Amino acid sequence: MQFIVVRYAEIALKGGNRDWFEKMLINNIRKHLKKIGWTRVTKIHGRIMVEVEGEQDRISEIMRNIPGIANFSYATSCDHNMETIGKAGVELLKTYFEQNNKSSISFRVYAKRSSKDFPMNSPKLAGELGGMMLDQFPQLQVQLKNPELTLGIEIWHNERSIVYLEKIQGMGGLPVGSSGNVISFLSGGIDSPVASCMMMRRGCKTIFLNFHSYPFIGEQSREKVIDLVTHLSRYQPKTTLIIAPFTKIQKAIKDNCREKYRTILYRRMMYLIAERIIGRYRVSAYVTGEAVGQVASQTLKNLACTEAAASLPVLRPLIGMDKSDIIERAKEIGTYPISIQPFPDCCTVFQPKKPETQGKLELVVGEEERFDFESLIDEAVENLEIITMESSIQEKFWD
Repeated sequence: MQFIVVRYAEIALKGGNRDWFEKMLINNIRKHLKKIGWTRVTKIHGRIMVEVEGEQDRISEIMRNIPGIANFSYATSCDHNMETIGKAGVELLKTYFEQNNKSSISFRVYAKRSSKDFPMNSPKLAGELGGMMLDQFPQLQVQLKNPELTLGIEIWHNERSIVYLEKIQGMGGLPVGSSGNVISFLSGGIDSPVASCMMMRRGCKTIFLNFHSYPFIGEQSREKVIDLVTHLSRYQPKTTLIIAPFTKIQKAIKDNCREKYRTILYRRMMYLIAERIIGRYRVSAYVTGEAVGQVASQTLKNLACTEAAASLPVLRPLIGMDKSDIIERAKEIGTYPISIQPFPDCCTVFQPKKPETQGKLELVVGEEERFDFESLIDEAVENLEIITMESSIQEKFWD
């Protein structure tokens, strides 16, 4: 049995709404851990307590990737008896030194007393517990600032306390679902997975929408997108991927519209398809991986032309980032090895030699009037492929 104390940061600032955010995070933790085994999640003293049966490394991998968790610790639950607290500290340090062969290590005790019924204040408690540890482990060297090792003790009400050895960093942010639902336009590239992850960290439940142009792009491109969404599903309890057929729309644009407008028209058609399903998924916004000036379709005027087809806000979390920064983020979240696989997305189909960079909406709308896009959108929506998946911790692409 693993006993874990979970801490959060931003949620604690939510005032009267804090309880709602806490309950959502608790619910998400339960859903993420349900595949591990028996789990109990409760709230006490501004902390979330998790009891779960399972292998520690696997549990840690899940917990590190749950938005809303600032950090967490594997802990021992105790009463207010100093002998019991001391024994818990000794066991934690004994296990640590068994796993880490070190002749000396800098050390301190961090104490927090929530219950004023406990006879010692925090500094005295830290000194008392530190002395007990020094008696048992001569390799410890006291260092109050930036030590290598910190033993934590928190004294709670009702004769409860916890002792822990380290804080494992989480994602921070807000629990998924607390900010509503969004549709993320997911290509097989580097940018859109990073944008999606950033919005999940801000509490957005993300529905992924991909456009597939078979046979101009093959099954490998589709599988690449599925791999990306499988990887990203570690950040939310349940994930939906929608794959829309896009071939007929692109052929109609190629056959009827001026070449330089193709990419702008592709993107407007994507929004129009998404508009048909926003009610089904109670969506409040769209998410894209666009950054100003990165490619021809992402000039300010072209962005204005494409988003004019949307009735919802378009969120662009990468809008001011350099490509090198986006790549670093992709490596951090583990999507980069998937994204660089050499399988194209639909935007490469019939790509114009000289794309329009300063689109004017009235001219773009005029191009759309050259073909019956409404019936093609109807057909695409009727033939959507919908894939759902539970929270995943597959390690295939994790670096």
